[in-house]
Amino acid sequence: MNLKMSSHSPFSVEKRPDGYEKYEFTLPELYRNLAKKELREDDDIREQSLDQMREWIAKHPYIRKCRTDASFLLRFLRFRKYSVPAACEALERYLAMRATFPQWFMNLDYQEPAMREMLKDGVFARLGEDKSGRTVLFFRFARFNVEKFTALQEGRFAALLIEALLEWEEAQIGGFRVVCDYRGSVLKHYGIWGVSDMKIFMDAINRSYPIRLREVHGIKFPKFAVPIINVLVSFASPKLRERIICHDSVESVAKHVEASRLPKELGGEADLQQLEAAFLKHLEARRDVLLALDEMDIDTAHYSSLWAKGIDHENEVDSGVAGSFRKLAVD
Repeated sequence: MNLKMSSHSPFSVEKRPDGYEKYEFTLPELYRNLAKKELREDDDIREQSLDQMREWIAKHPYIRKCRTDASFLLRFLRFRKYSVPAACEALERYLAMRATFPQWFMNLDYQEPAMREMLKDGVFARLGEDKSGRTVLFFRFARFNVEKFTALQEGRFAALLIEALLEWEEAQIGGFRVVCDYRGSVLKHYGIWGVSDMKIFMDAINRSYPIRLREVHGIKFPKFAVPIINVLVSFASPKLRERIICHDSVESVAKHVEASRLPKELGGEADLQQLEAAFLKHLEARRDVLLALDEMDIDTAHYSSLWAKGIDHENEVDSGVAGSFRKLAVD
């Protein structure tokens, strides 16, 4: 039985005849234009696509419980530019990933001691949206405490950030521009990541999380870590590899990101302490929503076997979704 989970959208209050909250587009006109130009989104296709996804979820043989509110499903529709079969495949893969690797992607709580310490250490800051509508993120890699935290803990921290960031529709539509500062990092920062860790994490970034990475800027990546990063990047999609830009200096990255969206330590205007405090408030406000993601349920055995046997699970899942969607279309 497929259970409908409660909506988490803070904007929609009017109910539709089928009981779902009526979605209202509340973002600035910049995002309406971006959604139309880049994602083919308008009011009509949005409603039709949401209805189709909900019906597909209700008939899915392996999905037992899933969020079906607009805010959640739109992550996947926008990620796949309103190709409903592709959005359904992305949702299925996301659910399967969480169920297969719960130690990485479930029980993501900012109050967990390791999470709180990494937030306190200033590893991450959300710098806001630039003039193009992209959400700018900033990482200081050297601030990961490698004497204390493992690759798994760092990966869980990244998963928490992704889930929290996707609660902003601006990020769903505009995507992300990521700035990674590697200055001061040492070999151990990279050596704690094993090949299997890299593969799980990059599979999540590439195919399981509905995130639109527009650009990734790396500052002063150390030469001694190049062999390790080459392994990591080998798991990335060709499209993602094309969007990675390496910079030898702070001045170089400043040519790509406007000053208002760069921290002061990179020659910009953003106050990291204020931004980190604001993001912590967002995590506090959304804590229950993020933990409730664990209520979603999918046939774990069916999907974990695909990963465990090393099968080309992307094609397997694609095939399953296509078949389910074709069945839905003729029912």
